[in-house]
Amino acid sequence: MAALMGVASIFSLQAAIKDLPVTTVQGQKYHYYDVTSKETVYSLCYKLGISKDELIRNNPAVADGLRSGMKLFFPVETAQASAASQTPGKVITHHVQKGETIFGIAHKYGVTTDDVIAQNPVLKDGLKAGQTITVKLPGAAEETVGHIEETAAASLPQPAPKKTEIKGYVVKKKETFYSIAVSHGLSVAELEAANPGVNSLREGQVLNIPVTVDETAGDMARNNDTDKADNKVTITDAAPVIPVVRDSVTIGAPEGGMVAVTGNEFVTTAPVGQEREISVAVMLPFMLKEENPSKSAMRYTEFYKGFLLAVDSLRNNGAPIHVTAYDTEGSVLNIKEALTDSTFRRHDAIIAPDNASQLAILAEYGRNNNVKVFNTFLVKDDSYLTNPSMMQCNLPSALMYRKAADALMERLSFSTPVFVSIKGVAGDKADFVETLKESLSARGKTYMEVEVDGRLDVADLRALPSDGNYTFIPTSARQADLNKLMPGIIEWRDQAVTPVVRMFGYPEWTTFRGETLENMHNLNTTVYSRFYTDEEAPRTADIDDRYKKWYGGRMENAIPRQGLLGFDTGMFIIPYLTRGNGTYDGVQNGYFFTTPKDGAGAYNEALYFVNFRPGNVIDKSRI
Repeated sequence: MAALMGVASIFSLQAAIKDLPVTTVQGQKYHYYDVTSKETVYSLCYKLGISKDELIRNNPAVADGLRSGMKLFFPVETAQASAASQTPGKVITHHVQKGETIFGIAHKYGVTTDDVIAQNPVLKDGLKAGQTITVKLPGAAEETVGHIEETAAASLPQPAPKKTEIKGYVVKKKETFYSIAVSHGLSVAELEAANPGVNSLREGQVLNIPVTVDETAGDMARNNDTDKADNKVTITDAAPVIPVVRDSVTIGAPEGGMVAVTGNEFVTTAPVGQEREISVAVMLPFMLKEENPSKSAMRYTEFYKGFLLAVDSLRNNGAPIHVTAYDTEGSVLNIKEALTDSTFRRHDAIIAPDNASQLAILAEYGRNNNVKVFNTFLVKDDSYLTNPSMMQCNLPSALMYRKAADALMERLSFSTPVFVSIKGVAGDKADFVETLKESLSARGKTYMEVEVDGRLDVADLRALPSDGNYTFIPTSARQADLNKLMPGIIEWRDQAVTPVVRMFGYPEWTTFRGETLENMHNLNTTVYSRFYTDEEAPRTADIDDRYKKWYGGRMENAIPRQGLLGFDTGMFIIPYLTRGNGTYDGVQNGYFFTTPKDGAGAYNEALYFVNFRPGNVIDKSRI
């Protein structure tokens, strides 16, 4: 697997550590490293060739988050001993653990994936847990130019004496413990410790803010104003979170983008003085503990990747954006564990999984904590009717049928609807057909019904006046059934003198290709659907290109495309949380929420007519 953005080269284990400059602290020599503005725990561990546990063991403060300007220390003897164990040219025997990849093993030993495969031809068939492979370490390298050794204590800056002072801070509307802690360079635990007995926040409340002061320089090391001036956002790891990416690969932005990622978290920065941070929890069954994730799990990962593209697109939306991905593993227990973590309360919104039991738990949490819960995947859930925190992202089926039928009625003003069924075949669109017939009858509109035996023949339509205007509506959405009807309709139309013929159908038809699609165009077919993607549109091409650039591959060729669903969801949710924007017409999905009654949540009423016109023209219009 190829490394993505922000990974410039492969480092041998500990090589970066031993090449860092050296200083002496209290008689002990340390390699030191100054953290830069865009670095994260994840990217730094990758760069230095160490584990997160090793980083935190040597620098406990990192457990509370990595901040720009932080100085990290690594004992010289430890680094040298570790490097010495990696003898150039030595052959290492490696026992493959579950979850390891060729890329990760190659990175660990400072070789390329091609080297690993060349030394272990069996890996051409894939890597499996329990295998034993060999890795030959690279030969001796030249001395690193510019290595700094300390010759006198006075020649390098020494840690200055510090003390902690307490400053007052007035809580603003909608602020949380997490957002205040982050803005002041603190962990939530540090903020809570400075404010014993404070269990909830309200606007105007005064909090104690511990500030570390450098007595020598008089500078505040963790000052809120300093953080704002440098335009920094601190990133922390949520305890129950499992990274969504594998193989030491960072999901990040193209070179130059102001985006930071720590495996499971994604943060953007905003210009000084703009709105508070927006925090979103993406809780989906990524199934990262599975050695071979299912296609379903991979689709959820694609959704998340598309969501991150939207976050990057909205980096200048007016507020820093913080996204945390939680692997639910399809488990109610994992959902409950995440909700009990103290950092979870920072989230303003939750993207929920497609499991009814898990959704019910999150819905109740949203109600009790005034957090919006976006139900993007479970169409049949109706908890939005009684829970003001629930956002049903799909137009419910009964409402969809009614809306499509009402919109079709306008198109039938000068056309006679003809319902077509196949004898002995149960139509799978009985609910919609019944809704449409009720609307026609209520308006006094005449309709006709034709039942064919196996396949529609010209003779089946001879009872229809040849100078009429007809809209044919099959009672089945199945492609096999449709292919038994359309050729006969086309033949009858072409033999008759002046009939105007159209066809009306269902969301499933947007997936049809080949001869079926050609006949749909021939019959000027209109279908209703909650979503549709114009593959030729510039917006679609732009997202496809960005997705490939970020992640090294393309989205799955499926309908709907989960990457586009994630992108459109992010493009709606973030402005909605920031400014209350309630509408968005997306690349694939639209979001137009409405509240059915007082005390209820909201549902997305977006529905489209997709028209397959003659000449292979396709257009989409919202109804």
